[in-house]
Amino acid sequence: MEATLDEQDYQTITNEVLKRIKKQYDLVPKQYEPMLISLKEFRHKYGHDKSPAWLKLYLLPKMPGVFGLNAGKGHPVRIDVRKATRWLAQHEDKVDWNKSLPQ
Repeated sequence: MEATLDEQDYQTITNEVLKRIKKQYDLVPKQYEPMLISLKEFRHKYGHDKSPAWLKLYLLPKMPGVFGLNAGKGHPVRIDVRKATRWLAQHEDKVDWNKSLPQ
């Protein structure tokens, strides 16, 4: 006897196997590991080479995945590349890149 399986059958089997493995081994989903870069690196790759002061004032407060922005002098600003670039791709055309710093 020969059995033929279609894609739906394979998916049903896969889902059932995965469910049983999770139940038997009490698997926990992986934690999200951010890929952090420095402000200097971010500004050259994604920030249109704007000054760090400009980025801190106009762009970074709106962006998710920014750490240490208001931590004070001597604390580095770190940016989660995945979250920041995803946000930037959606909002880049709304950013006024020609806006000048206040005097």
